[in-house]
Amino acid sequence: MSNPRIIALETANPTTSFSQEELLALTPYTDERRRGFFLHSGIEHRHLYLDRATFRPTETTDELSARYRKASVEIGCLAIQRALEKAGCSGGEIDFVVTTTCTGRLCPNLDAQFVREFRMKERVQRVHVGDMGCASGMIALQQAYNHLLAFPDHRALIVSVEICSSTYYFDDSLETAVANAIFADGAAAAVMTSDVGGIEVMGHMSLVRSEYLDLMGFTYPNGRPRILLSKEIRGIGGTMMKSLTNAMLDHYHLKQEDIRFWVLHSAGRGVLERAQRTMGLCDADLAFSRQVLRQFGNMSSATVLFVLNEVINSGQASPGDLGVMIALGPGFCAEGALLRW
Repeated sequence: MSNPRIIALETANPTTSFSQEELLALTPYTDERRRGFFLHSGIEHRHLYLDRATFRPTETTDELSARYRKASVEIGCLAIQRALEKAGCSGGEIDFVVTTTCTGRLCPNLDAQFVREFRMKERVQRVHVGDMGCASGMIALQQAYNHLLAFPDHRALIVSVEICSSTYYFDDSLETAVANAIFADGAAAAVMTSDVGGIEVMGHMSLVRSEYLDLMGFTYPNGRPRILLSKEIRGIGGTMMKSLTNAMLDHYHLKQEDIRFWVLHSAGRGVLERAQRTMGLCDADLAFSRQVLRQFGNMSSATVLFVLNEVINSGQASPGDLGVMIALGPGFCAEGALLRW
């Protein structure tokens, strides 16, 4: 039985892009430390569903929810349309849809919205991966992979949509300022089949360290989402990426030098720097992750798919090249996959 393959991957963002200096001007931060989170983040621009002329940082939870509802469907549909066109198929040919997000909630959920928009078949199977943070793009990929192993004649669609502009929060906490300085809006969609071509997903592996459960996630003061982001994640994240990489390499009887591409979640400048040192990688290994961070910021679960898309669009991959793909998320977890071109 052949492994499932990614035959198309596309992304989408809001049309409005902000520099870090512009976004900083929209915040109440005046001290050098918090301003530094924006200006020394390794990020140049972020795409956000904010109106320069009318935005005020006093929006209600109803206004944040309305932004999420409109924006998630809009850029989700755009990413899906691009992916379907690249795959050369229609929505009616999709048998399994897996959606993921952690920045808002809809009921009916995103999957139902997309089934209607793309006129998918009545018997399409669906699953939604919710509230699993930045790692959930990998978990969604894992669900599609598992489905295609069970139903190799099916086509699967993975959709990750994050509207982080519906989750900003202002208080005196440094960790909240960091979150406001790095997160952005984006969507990614991929089509997977068991046919030849595309990028083979050789397998998945997870690493969950429950002792770090309280270091990352969301709290909801007065019903408003507030990101919890401990500074300890920078060190723990790099260590877990290394542990998961070693486990995957051992499982497939590979060495680190066998890996051509490192598709690592662009969590933030500090996380990438620690991961590079811990894993013994060079600047070239993290070029795609840093490029995504610089151009888009951290788009939560969609981010690692953006990194993979940068690798694909670079044209640098050759048949037989291997890649390690890893994202970090609350729980605290690292989710990975081994890829082969």
